[in-house]
Formats: sequence, C-alpha cells, structure tokens
Amino acid sequence: MHADFLFGQTNDPPDRIQAYKDAAVKMNLDSDRYWRLLLHYRDPILFGKGKSEADGEEFFLSPNGKNDPRSELVETIQSFFREPSQDEISETKLHPLCKFPERFRWLDSKLNFDKNSLPKLNCDRYKNWMNSLNPVSTKLIFASFYLNNPASLFGHNLFKIGSENSTRSEILDYAINFAANYSPDDSSLAYTFKGLMGGYPGTFSIFPYYYKINEYNDMESRDLWEYELNLNAEESRRIASHVWELGSTYFDYFFFDENCSYHLLSLIEIGKPELRLRDKFNLYTIPSDTVKLVLEQEGLIRKKTYRPSLSSKLEQKLFHLDEEEKKKVYGYLNGNVQLEQILESGEGQRHAFILDAILDATRYKRTQKKFSPEQEEKYRNVLLERSKINFPPLPEQAPMVSPPEEGHGSGRIKLSRGQSNIGGYSEIAIRAAYHDFLNYDKGFVPFSTIEYFSAVFRKYDYYKNPTLEEGSLVKILSLSPVNPISSPMSFYFDIGADSSMIKHDFDSKKTSPYLLAYNQNIPLWLGYQRTKNDYEKEYRVTNVNIEGTGGYTFSNVNSGSSFLWTFSIQIGAKGRANGYYPEGLLVAPQAAIFTGCSYGNWKLGLSAQYFGFSIYGYKDDYKVSPGIRYSSSQNTEIRIEGKLQKYYEEAQVSISLFF
Repeated sequence: MHADFLFGQTNDPPDRIQAYKDAAVKMNLDSDRYWRLLLHYRDPILFGKGKSEADGEEFFLSPNGKNDPRSELVETIQSFFREPSQDEISETKLHPLCKFPERFRWLDSKLNFDKNSLPKLNCDRYKNWMNSLNPVSTKLIFASFYLNNPASLFGHNLFKIGSENSTRSEILDYAINFAANYSPDDSSLAYTFKGLMGGYPGTFSIFPYYYKINEYNDMESRDLWEYELNLNAEESRRIASHVWELGSTYFDYFFFDENCSYHLLSLIEIGKPELRLRDKFNLYTIPSDTVKLVLEQEGLIRKKTYRPSLSSKLEQKLFHLDEEEKKKVYGYLNGNVQLEQILESGEGQRHAFILDAILDATRYKRTQKKFSPEQEEKYRNVLLERSKINFPPLPEQAPMVSPPEEGHGSGRIKLSRGQSNIGGYSEIAIRAAYHDFLNYDKGFVPFSTIEYFSAVFRKYDYYKNPTLEEGSLVKILSLSPVNPISSPMSFYFDIGADSSMIKHDFDSKKTSPYLLAYNQNIPLWLGYQRTKNDYEKEYRVTNVNIEGTGGYTFSNVNSGSSFLWTFSIQIGAKGRANGYYPEGLLVAPQAAIFTGCSYGNWKLGLSAQYFGFSIYGYKDDYKVSPGIRYSSSQNTEIRIEGKLQKYYEEAQVSISLFF
C-alpha cells in the first residue's frame, strides 16, 4: 500500500512532510515487523513494554525512540527532509538520509517520497562502502571452539558477504563480526564476569575475510564451517545496508544471550523478515545452536563448506604418512634429521607429502612463537626443495572433525537413581550449557568439559530435605595433548559447590593459622575451637568450591583412529569452605589425573583428585569418579557412574536428555 493519493493537492513542503507522517501512522508502519526489526525492538518474555535492544543514543532520532517505535518513525520521516548542515554536506557528520539508508529505502517503498523535496546529498561514504562490499550472497560462519580464550569457549559466529566481483578471490570478501569491545588488559576472570553481566559494549565491525581466516584458522587453529544462506542479492544488500546503520550504535554485550549468535540472527531476519529466529532463544544463545536452528529452516541453506585450520591440515597430512615418514618429519623439526636425508630415498610424490607436512608444522610452530633467523632459513630451504618437486599437494581430504550441528544439544537434564553408604538417593541434574568429559564428543573438542550454570539436586531416602550435591558457575577442562611438534598446557578450573564427608578427624594441635584460611565471622587470633562433640559426628556437607590445576596430556585424539584415549596429569590447588571449618576457607594443594577412552557410542572416563588438607590438621581428602556412558541417540545417553571419597562411596545409573 502506498500513500501517493494523500499528496496530490499538497505543495507546501511542511504540509507534505506532515502528510507523510500522518500516512505512516495511519498505515501503522510503527507496528510493521520490518520497522521493528530495523530498530531491534523486542517484546519482553513475560510482561512489560517492549523496547529496542540497541543501547547507543545516536541510533535513535527521537528522544523516546528506544521505547516508542511510533515516535521514532515520525521523527525519522521528519529528519529525512531536514536541511543538511555544512558538516553533513562534507560528510564529516552523516545526515539521516546517509546514516540510515535502509530505513529510508523501506519507508520510501511504503510512502513514495517526493525526491524533489528531499535534500540533495550524494552520501558518498555509504555508496563507496557498499561498492566495496558489492553484496550478492551471505554466508553464516561457525568458528570452532577455542578453550584458551573465555570469549571462544562455545565457538563463534560471523557473516561473510559475497561480492559480485567474480575475478576477486573469496578470501578478499568482507566478514561481518559482532563482538564485545573489551580492554586487552582485562584478565580472563574479569572478562568472564563483565561478559556475564553486560559490562562491555558489543559492536558490529567489518573485516576482510582473510583477516579472520588468519586469526581463527592459523593463529588459534580453529576450524571454520561455512553455511551459504539462500538469500538473493537484494536480500544480502538489505543486510549490508542495515549493518551500515548499526555502525552508529552498540549493544550491551551479554555472554549468554545478546552475543555474536543472537545479533547475527537479527540480520538474517532483515534478509527474510518472515523468519522469527530470535524468538527461539529467550534465555541463552549459543553459536552451535544457531547453526542447528538455521539448518532446521527449510531451504535456508544452499551448501556447506569446510575450511580446516592449520592444525587440522597438518593432522590430515600426517594421517597419510607411514610411521617412517612421520619420523622423518619429527626428526627434521627437532634437528635430528637433515633435509638431504629426507630426499635421498623414496620417490617424488612421497617426498612432496613429507615436505608439505614439514611446511605446515613449521607454520604452526611459527604461530606459537617468533622464529629465529636460523629457523626462518630452514623454512625457506624446505620451500625451495618443495618447489623443485613437480607433484601436487595432497588432495582435499574429508574432515577429521564433525560439524557443530552433529553434536548434542547444549542444555541437559539428567535423572539418576543411586545407592551410597548413607542410603539410597534420587537425583536431578540441570545444565544450561554445554558439554562434559563423558558426553559424546561428536561436534565438540574430544575429552573436554565446558559447563556453565550446572546444578545437581539430591534427595537421600532417609533425609527429610533435598540438598545441593554439586554445582558450577563455570567448569572447564581443556586437555590439549603433547605431541612431537608442541607441548601445550592442559588445565582444569571449577568454581561453584561440591559435597564431602566430615568426621571426627580434627586435631586442634595441628592447626596452622598462618596458612591460607579465613573466616569472616571469627578472627583467627581469638583462638576459637569447637567442642569435642562437634567433631564426633558424621556429616555430608555442601562446600563452596574453587579449584584449578594445570599439567600435560598424552593422547591419540588426532590420530584418526576410531579408538581414542587420553591421559592427563595435573597439579594445582583446591579451595573449600563450609560451616564446619572454624578457619572458613581452606586452600589445599591438589594432584589430579584425568583419563578416558572412547569407541563408537561408548566412552569410559575416570578422574582422580587428591587434596592435601592435612596441612591444616585435617585428614587429606580425595575424589575418584569413574563412569561409563552409552549414547543411544544424538540427544540421549545412559550412564553408570561412581564416586569414592574419604568416608563415602556411591554408585548410580542415569539417563540424560539434551535440548
């Protein structure tokens, strides 16, 4: 519906502008889905008035624009006809016509503006920007998990805008990224806290795609999965035009909901307004779940492409070498084998494969630390010899890893029934995200744990009330295996709650108040001691828990074998606090082993931790947790698990459902 009929008898510009505004209100354009998409309006989940998720004031032309789509509509129309200032003519500042081109295009399609009444502006900055992008297609990109960066624990989503320029390489196209603007000086803990609480502004940015390939594929060794969306050139152009508009604002960045995935979904809706993708995510949005949701939309994906990381390329090349050839690769990298020794036996094609593996391994090592001139010279020598061999590199191989859509759901509910030395119990465990050591690894980092907001509630048969058995605000286990090329550090971190048994072990003579211990209510210098009877009881208590370890892992997860195993030995510390300890928080040394193996739908796992609480005069504690898991489907698994602690043991069977 157009509003041409309203303006036939109106010649005075103010009257004409008012007629446009009246027509827009009469047509209820402020309630139109596309207008609300352009302004990022979102209705609340339960009650209250909707408002825009954009938080930058410059994104709104009306003072009430964030909360009132009608006032923003009326003010936007008015602003299009405003005479430009000198700064706006020179484009050191943008006039609304140049600042909000997608708003103008859509409103013009509804109201058919009189172009002779509009200011004469070229909007050269916008036109040059669009000409550089030259958008005709759009791809959703998934960058795989990177456990050494809190911002990338769940992977990352971005867009790639395909150009109409057929002579230009695809890697010269541009990527659209949404991320938190944080200080490089912020620690991982500070980043995590601020990211959870919306403490950073999130902004859209544009990069050449090769820049992101270098960052993700090479520097961080993250695989890229590319999903070409079924969007035509006009729809892709609308998305690019709206990204230009978003350059004037920011969004409070929340790690779980208003993150990279969520706001990219809003761009897909600009291309296809009939989709309501964001409505599927009300509590949290995770990159792999975004990929699954997009794939669920019939006809939305044209094709999928895999772009392996530098480490994945190396693994593919090593997989096609025999043991003797691998020894030559490792020997050369370690300085035990000379280049001439590699080339003196065998035939040309095998030489090519060996040299290609050496080159990839050298590039990988060069991302870890700066090379010396001697190392650079060795690299050039290999390049020179490889150029003399007239055999092509190894053809593109099938991925040795699974795409994100093949993994289980990020949320989980687990129901258990168990028996312990203090009686039987029933248990329910809830996890918002995302993956643990025993879960099926397809689509995830093998033998890893990344858990946020998990809780285990238990009801013992002979106890009146349920208790919190354990829970984690965040738990991460990263087991990066040592190999002949690199020796990465593995680590474990958990903050939340766990349970233990307390019995009359306490010997007040051995208490060492100068060690790391703290009680908010009772200063140590008072010499407070509980009575003897307090220590002659047996308790199952819930503790505040903070622990972390680091060490090295040995594994065959990159071998291509169907039978995988891992073994990690680590040391660190465990902090424990409860109402029983007069010292409050105890921080004890810890030694830990994490090991497991998997084959098909089966996995065995074992963690064993020893805690040196004897430095405080208590008995040392330990926790041994064996388990076996069978995955009956992508989102269902059955487990048998046990737990052995001082004065306590249990065994349970459970079923887990992922969503």
